[in-house]
Amino acid sequence: MQFRIPSTLTKQHEQALTAYLTNRHKLTTAVWRHLYEAIDILNEAQVITGRSKHTFRQLYETYVVEPFANPYIDQLLDTKDVLKESSALTAVIARQISPSLQKAGLLQRDDPQSWLLLVYCLYWWQSFAHGYAFEVEIMRDLADSGIDFHMHDLRRRRERYSPADLIVLNLLGDIKTSTYFLQQQGRGSLANDFYITRLYEKGQERTLVVFQKPFAWETIGGGTAVSGTLENLLSLLPQPVQIERHGIILVVVDYEMWKQLVRRKQAGASYD
Repeated sequence: MQFRIPSTLTKQHEQALTAYLTNRHKLTTAVWRHLYEAIDILNEAQVITGRSKHTFRQLYETYVVEPFANPYIDQLLDTKDVLKESSALTAVIARQISPSLQKAGLLQRDDPQSWLLLVYCLYWWQSFAHGYAFEVEIMRDLADSGIDFHMHDLRRRRERYSPADLIVLNLLGDIKTSTYFLQQQGRGSLANDFYITRLYEKGQERTLVVFQKPFAWETIGGGTAVSGTLENLLSLLPQPVQIERHGIILVVVDYEMWKQLVRRKQAGASYD
């Protein structure tokens, strides 16, 4: 078995991966940036066995997603309090990833590069699990808040990979655990009309917000927004804030304000 790692993976990237593996809760912004770069690079890494060649991404799908994704989502949907219970469910499966890779012969003590596959799989599992826990939290809250929406079926793998997570007022929406989606998009383009996500500031509770394209803001009856940046958003909320990021103009509003405007719009709308 041979690991083929892209030469663009630097020592700095490896240090970020090690930091994530040992204590991911205390990473600095700079380390997170190097970690994201490392994971993007490892998407192209390969494991070669005889005549077989598989990317890290393919191995993650085979040995993590296929056996664990649906059981996790089923348990998630059965939880009474997703915020309290999801972390334990995520950890239970995270502890099974190393044995799963070892059983497949993909983790070898005498090959120093095999640990890269483990941390790659753990990263994507944590991302998957936290992302869908947040989706279930938002889905339940929207229903409890009286919002009329259509959600993709989390139990169906094809729907999990759909570009939009939900539809509200014929607007396509996505649910993201962080603003990293703004870094991933090409300059001047975003696939969906709005994004429900969360902001953090050190020592403070998370703040739920909605990033939306200007026409989506107008659709729900939004008014004038003050000018701001991603960096000073929290100091300007709860008033609507217009930002520009990589050529993309977005209006950011407090999640509760967004729900209030959507309910008002839906109450006045007529449906066939």
